[in-house]
Amino acid sequence: MINIAILIPSFNNEDTITYTLESIQSQGEWLKKISAVYIADDCSSDRTIASAEASWQSLIPLQVFPANKNVGERGNVNRAMTLIRDIDWVLLLHSDDIAKPNWLEMMVSRIEVCPDNVGSICSSWDNLMSDGSIEPGEDDPSRKIEVIEGNNDAIKGTLLKGCWWHISGCAIRVKAFEDCGCFDPNLPQLGDWEWLLRCLQSGWSVEYIPRTLILYRQHVGSVSSKSFQTHRDIREFLQIIPKYITFLESHDLFYIYLQRMRFIFRRLVKSLITLNTQRVWQSFQVFFMLLGSLRACQKQLKMIDE
Repeated sequence: MINIAILIPSFNNEDTITYTLESIQSQGEWLKKISAVYIADDCSSDRTIASAEASWQSLIPLQVFPANKNVGERGNVNRAMTLIRDIDWVLLLHSDDIAKPNWLEMMVSRIEVCPDNVGSICSSWDNLMSDGSIEPGEDDPSRKIEVIEGNNDAIKGTLLKGCWWHISGCAIRVKAFEDCGCFDPNLPQLGDWEWLLRCLQSGWSVEYIPRTLILYRQHVGSVSSKSFQTHRDIREFLQIIPKYITFLESHDLFYIYLQRMRFIFRRLVKSLITLNTQRVWQSFQVFFMLLGSLRACQKQLKMIDE
């Protein structure tokens, strides 16, 4: 028997966590496949825990992992993974996201039949915007489930494409998590991309289901929104990419740096239009950081080739 748990990392989500838990309780007979549901609360100052406990009506046990201090999303998940016992797979779902009715059916059915070298299973998603509108993701029942093998080609493709692996709604094999190591707590924006690269580098494969299985809530206060304001995504990119330049050719390296320079240029123009002088200055700083890092990586690649 495969033991599967659902892990919900939370922080000040009293307004959304009830919707998340209701969506889990609406999974029908597939919920019986779940051993337990865990809420890893990152020292919330609101009624997140109380709201969660009040809304949980299922016979599947709900357990809360409270925290004494806030450690951030990555550290919170890492902490919870060390506390979960006798579980083979963990399904991660953020406490502001909503599982579609077929989420557990699709994920659990793949967990039960996937090969032993599959370390994670992920899917597409729909973006739930703050105004209630939905931006659809890839939902193609005719397309077969794709297996991305853990090899050099997959690492290179992931470096070029970015993080195609969506952490909220995904399944992670506990053995793979222990093998690859925890999420880097210093990478709140790109920590999922960095972990995916480590997963592939360790030889673990990842399955991608081309169906939208969750509603991913977008809001102004999200990590992504804050990151773009301070260019944290670019700064984290500069920490990650030097570790993987051996998987790239010189023209690949130039391509991915050029992408980030375009991001900065667009943000710079927007900052000039809105007269955000602080962000203008930050944009110039990060742009020159990109140039310096590109030169250093090109020099390192040249030395390797020689």
